[in-house]
Amino acid sequence: MIRRTAVAAAVTALLAGLTFVNASTAAAAGELSPVMVVLDSSGSMTARDAGGSGTRMDAAKRAVGSMVDGLPAGAQVGLAIYGAGTGSSGAEKVAGCKDVRVVQPVGPVNKPALKRAVTATKASGYTPIGQALRTAAAQLPKEGQRSIVLVSDGEDTCAPPQPCEVAKELSKQGVDLHVHTIGFRVDAKARAQLACIAQNTGGTYHDASDADSLLGVLGRVTERALRHYEPTGKPVTGTADPFAAPALAPGQYLDTIDPVEERHYAAELKAGDTAYFAATAVLPRGNPRGIEVLDIRITGPDGADCYHRERELNTRGRDGGSLTTVLRWNGTVAGSSKPKGCSVPGKYVFRVTRDADGGGTDRVPIELQLRIEPPVTGSMGEPAQTSLVGFAQQPAGGVRAVRGGGSFNEATTLAGPGRYGETIYYGEELFYRVKLDWGQGLAYRITFAGRPDGATTNIRTALFSPVRAEIKVDTTAYTGSTQTLPTSGKPIATPRAVYLNRNADNSDFRKASVDGWYYIVAKLGVASGDAPAGGVPVTIDVAVAGDKVAGPEYGAATGETPGTPTPSASEPTPSESTPSESTPSGPATEAGGEVTPQPVADESSSTLPWIILGAVLVLAAAIVAAALILRRRKPPAPPTYPQGPPMQGWSNRP
Repeated sequence: MIRRTAVAAAVTALLAGLTFVNASTAAAAGELSPVMVVLDSSGSMTARDAGGSGTRMDAAKRAVGSMVDGLPAGAQVGLAIYGAGTGSSGAEKVAGCKDVRVVQPVGPVNKPALKRAVTATKASGYTPIGQALRTAAAQLPKEGQRSIVLVSDGEDTCAPPQPCEVAKELSKQGVDLHVHTIGFRVDAKARAQLACIAQNTGGTYHDASDADSLLGVLGRVTERALRHYEPTGKPVTGTADPFAAPALAPGQYLDTIDPVEERHYAAELKAGDTAYFAATAVLPRGNPRGIEVLDIRITGPDGADCYHRERELNTRGRDGGSLTTVLRWNGTVAGSSKPKGCSVPGKYVFRVTRDADGGGTDRVPIELQLRIEPPVTGSMGEPAQTSLVGFAQQPAGGVRAVRGGGSFNEATTLAGPGRYGETIYYGEELFYRVKLDWGQGLAYRITFAGRPDGATTNIRTALFSPVRAEIKVDTTAYTGSTQTLPTSGKPIATPRAVYLNRNADNSDFRKASVDGWYYIVAKLGVASGDAPAGGVPVTIDVAVAGDKVAGPEYGAATGETPGTPTPSASEPTPSESTPSESTPSGPATEAGGEVTPQPVADESSSTLPWIILGAVLVLAAAIVAAALILRRRKPPAPPTYPQGPPMQGWSNRP
């Protein structure tokens, strides 16, 4: 879609040759979701922050300033402040409990005005949370995706109205109104009240223990509200002690992690099993560190060192986005040459470490995915491929409007071959997915349209497999001129997906050894200087080639010590097709300080043995997922795009 503004006239001319399908829908979908930020300025905010670097109000001002700096130019953001207009004496309570002031109505973001308003605020009065929620909601549209982000250091001191009751009122205004709450150094009673508000509106609750964590959390929560992005998974808390690590079944989980911290998680492996363990750190836009590293190591039963690790680096951590590391382990497969003590069935432990330059205390969400694959005991399907698919011809038809999701969990489905378009804003990373059956391959390219007033930044695209393995990436500078990625002129492509590709010499071929959802990621970096309004139009050309064929025939792992070799003994990369399912759960406070109310349900077409064993669980999860959809809206996709069958287990890495 193209958002039409005066400064976009040249862009319109450049795209005059493209016909957009459902143009009116595209225009409506092009806006970022409106957000109202509500800031606590009550008297308790004059207390000293934990780090001793000023008051809580000082910390809040810095966090809001950083959040404002990271907002995309097209954001619709307003700001309300409570508690700044009166004192906290008994004589002032009546006035103080009405003291909610809208300092910036919801509208195109005015960064200087927002920062001036926050800088001028002084903490002094009461905490009318319930009234503040009503005031903020009144500033938002009556329909469509919209959110409130509330920061408070304590519970309501003015009820009635009770904040939870107000949240229930707001929930009746529509499933697309969410309230995300942040508790800044709150006690248990205040935490429960703020979590109740989030739970009743389909939002999320987050703890911030000091200035650093508030800075990271506020930017991340606001980003989610704008693009409706939320890390998802069954809540789990990793341990510092590897021998106390929680045992994980195959599925997706959610924890949080500090900039320099080790977290341990365990999995029980049988003889013949191959395990795939992925960790994805979700970094906020405006992340205080430029370099982020995510490391995974594995130890065997009784703590044996398996001498195997995977490590990924992000040198543009301040732009936000995600960082994923994937570790594959097939030590219990017969014939594997693994260290003694790491080739037997038993409890294996994965150690996840986040290393960030400069340290700090800002926790970030970390999605964890575990998949366990049994050996292939029957046919392995088609022979390995020797060539990549490509564009047999230019994708036909007009450009279909889409709205990319903010994460792998909410990636927008692209319905096969064709041309797709939308607007990406500075600092955004968008996710799309394409379904590949066994025997099919994918090729694509993405064009960032030129605009005369375009700001200087970097652009990036990447293709990922269903186990979050990065297949191919390309990046270049964007200065306002039209740019197509890859810059080589050739599309990013896979071979046709067959099981035996995992034995190929080329690593890109090996990663296309499964069927399922393949993910396209597009990123427009944070602008160097002021970003122009309206974002940058992007067009994605997609080709899908090949006919569906039979896949591998899996057997079952055993609890015995490996005996004769199996066909999977020498596999160098993951088979990315085993389904698994996370367990739905409501909000629950984790030790890491974050509450996330939603589970994840991924998709795959592979027909592995445990699909039958898990049929009842899958059916139950589908019923729960249907109920959750009524509470939360995913990023919209045109109704002509059919959804594939429910995928279980894996999504992908940015």
